[in-house]
Order: sequence, then structure tokens, then C-alpha cells
Amino acid sequence: MGTIAPLPLFDLHGRRRLPLLRAMTERVLVCDGAMGTMIQGYELTAEDFGGKEGCNELLVATRPDVIRQIHAAYFEAGADCVETDTFGGARVVLAEYELGDRAYELNRLAAALAREVADRYSTPERPRFVLGSVGPTTRLVSLGHISFDELLLGFEEQIAGLIDGGVDGVLIETAQDILQVKCAALAAARVCARLGREVPVLVQITLETTGAMLVGTEIAAAVATLESLPVDVIGLNCATGPDLMVEHLRFLGQTTTRLISVQPNAGLPQNVDGRAHYHLTPRELATYQRRFAGEFGASLVGGCCGTTPEHTAALADAMRGLTPAPRPDHYPAHLASLYSACPLDQDNGPLLVGERTNANGSAKFRELL
Repeated sequence: MGTIAPLPLFDLHGRRRLPLLRAMTERVLVCDGAMGTMIQGYELTAEDFGGKEGCNELLVATRPDVIRQIHAAYFEAGADCVETDTFGGARVVLAEYELGDRAYELNRLAAALAREVADRYSTPERPRFVLGSVGPTTRLVSLGHISFDELLLGFEEQIAGLIDGGVDGVLIETAQDILQVKCAALAAARVCARLGREVPVLVQITLETTGAMLVGTEIAAAVATLESLPVDVIGLNCATGPDLMVEHLRFLGQTTTRLISVQPNAGLPQNVDGRAHYHLTPRELATYQRRFAGEFGASLVGGCCGTTPEHTAALADAMRGLTPAPRPDHYPAHLASLYSACPLDQDNGPLLVGERTNANGSAKFRELL
């Protein structure tokens, strides 16, 4: 086991360490909570959405005052980072509202709004950061809902807008398909190379109550895949409350060499009078997150669905003076499929890679054989 200490000027990939990553090694950073939960509290009308009701991403153009207030509320509560209002900002999602052609514009505007508020709250002693939110879209590339190339171009467009708008990091969040994550990470790398910029990439996968991602990927397979990519932070968000994340965070703390982030929901949602209700209190969330940081090494903690500035305030208080627990500095070689991972270590004998074949099961295979 290594320890989390101030990072060298360059990381293992030869990239210059940036302020966000350095800050995450010095103390536990607090991220904001839910954007959607806050927007619902404003009881906006169809007119506020420019006739595209339900498209939260358009509010950066139609009601920028609301988005500014939400970012400010989280900073006032003690957040170090806020996420842009771009969860559904990819062209393929915006096209469902006939807004696909505005993807770059809306992402750049959202980033600029968050940057404006972050700069207002920043001080030399405590800079505030903006994370560009890149959601999973509404289509799963592993299931053939969209081609890899189309998804890649869409992510490049979205991430270019976020970087041009001034984000400190790109957050690929609520990831349900590990192939989608690879696509988004590749898009970020290509955009940074094209723009001549260095921006940290954070990935937060979503594990269902089954313990796997939506397409069936186990956490070990996800870590093996992400360890091979130019990703700076690996974490979990959404889907469940922190109680169902404990063992997954323990696994991350014991295996991955990357920094860790965690943003749970405020518990599993319950239907109350036809609306989703999240029961986890700010103090309960803070108790779990303090354990995630102090025991498992999480460097960025926050909230997802159902969390509010009250949850953020409790986190900020709980993280005061806390540094992330020691973490591994080596990840052994693994191979991963879509579903599981296999360590490439052995004591004796050869490692056989393949599967059983049965010439009786397929006439075509028998002919080929």
C-alpha cells in the first residue's frame, strides 16, 4: 500500500498535474448535490423551458438566473466543486427536444455560467472548481442502440463546449455501460489533443442494487477497464444510497490506483404522493461519506438524486480536517470482458485462453474446423 501524498508535477501518463487533482490529494473535496432536485423546487412552467418542458439543459439559456442561484446555493453550503447543468447535454439526447444542433452552444454556456459563479466564490487559499457533467445519454452502445462512432462524435462536441466554457474537469457520470465510458474517455482525450488543453477526466459508474452496472458489468471488470484508460478519478454515483455502496467502495479503496469519488443518492427513492422521496438525512449521508474518505480513501464526496445544499453543508462540516486514507500505488495486470475480470497472475502451469468447442453444436463451425 502506498500513501496519498502531494502528487509529483507529472502523472504516470506524463501529463501535468492540474489544480483539481492536486487539491484532491491534499484534502477531501466536497462536490455539490442534485441539480434536478433543485430545479424541481423552483416549480418552473413550460414557458421557463422555452416550450421544451423537461429539458433542464435548456435552462442555461432560458433561465440562467435559476442555474446561477443553484450553483451559488451549493457554494454557500460549503461545496468545493459544482457540476454543470449538462447531464443530458449530448446531441443525441438534445435531439429528442429538437435541440441537437445547439449541443455545443448549451454546453459552453452551462460551463461559463458555472465558471462565473465559481470564480465569484474562489479565493487564493480555497479555489472553487467546475466539473463538466457528461451523462450516459439515453442509448446503450453495448446493446446497439447507437453506433460507437456516432456516440464518439456527440461526446466530442459536448466536451469541446464544456472545455471552451472553462471547466476544471470532465465528469463522465452515472455510467451504465462500460463501452460508453471508453467512448467518452476517448472523446475527452481527442478534444484535449485538438485544443492543446489538459483537463482531468473523472468517471463515476452506477451500480444497480444487483451489484453490477445496467449491462451486467461487475465492479472488478469496470476497474480493470478504467485502469487502462487515461482516467484520473474513478468513483460511484447515483442508483442507490451510500449503504449499498459500502462494499463497492471498499473494493475501490483496495484496488484502484486512481483517486476515488463517490456521490450517492439520498437513499433509494420511495413513492410519496406520486413523487420520488429520498429519506436519507444530511447527517446520515455525512456519516457514510466520512467513512468512505477516512477508511476507503475517497478524495471527492458529494451527492446525487435527492441531495440538497443541506446535505452539502453536512458533508463540508464532516470533511473538515480530514485527509483521504492511504491507497494502493500498483494495480496488477488484468483482462476484462464486458462482464467480469481475470487477473493475469499465476503460480504454476500455463494460462489457457479460450473456450471449449463442440463440432456437434454447429454445422458451420464443424465445416470451418
